[in-house]
Amino acid sequence: MARKSRKQTAAPMPAPSLYVHVALYIRLSVEDNKKRGCSVENQKLVLNDFLSDKPDFVVYDTYIDNGATGTNFHRPGFQQMLSDIEAGHINCVIVKDLSRLGRNSIDTGYYIEQYFHAHNVRFIAVTDQFDTADSGNLHGGIMLPLKNMINEAYALDIGRKIKAQARQAMKDGDYIGARAPYGYRKDPDNCHKLLIDENTAPVVKQIFEWAHEHVALNRIVRNLNEMGIPAPSHYKKTTGEITSPGLIGSGKWQTRTVMKILESEVYTGDLVQGKTKIVDHQQVKAG
Repeated sequence: MARKSRKQTAAPMPAPSLYVHVALYIRLSVEDNKKRGCSVENQKLVLNDFLSDKPDFVVYDTYIDNGATGTNFHRPGFQQMLSDIEAGHINCVIVKDLSRLGRNSIDTGYYIEQYFHAHNVRFIAVTDQFDTADSGNLHGGIMLPLKNMINEAYALDIGRKIKAQARQAMKDGDYIGARAPYGYRKDPDNCHKLLIDENTAPVVKQIFEWAHEHVALNRIVRNLNEMGIPAPSHYKKTTGEITSPGLIGSGKWQTRTVMKILESEVYTGDLVQGKTKIVDHQQVKAG
């Protein structure tokens, strides 16, 4: 008599091909963070609620771009999702609404109508009730481009307001940079005001003294490194001002870093801002 296995017989699983391999995409811009219902947590709740009665939908990964604008698609989370799509891991992308994918009508339309279609990827925007698998979806006609244009117009309006506020702040003498220049720190009570950083101000003073004594730029760099003084990016890492590994560098002083300090007018007491602007998502000199 054959011996019976003590293992319980598992319920038969559907063939892998029957599963919908899902990418959940979440985007939150700085402006959206101020609006109720747009938080990362809220978007997760909406997406998980949508999936709660869909056992054949299997989440491959959740991709999050926090603090990312919707007017361009050069976002780490989004780009990783595209890589996974092209690797064949994903055949469905789900977002809370169309604006989470993007607010640039042309590029958003391209991804929905061409890129996803070419890669056999289904796209769902939950609260907009849009699903590319639904042939009767009215959004597939004029409503989709109209919705994308509305989202883009919203982004442009917000952008104009932010630029106007920044211009006024600069006229008022407020500092609007993301990080304080080396040798300064932001006032904890007013992020638009610069205070002297007692830890790094002596280093700046020493650099200018060496330059006044006609010490060569390469010699100044060598002195700083031999003294074991952390380069500005590494110092700002210790203060929490810089968290991205890509902005930290080698930790050593470079000639361009010293030159930037020597050429900066902020060390003469003058605050010069607005020297660059963003055109087509690229930073260029302001004309």
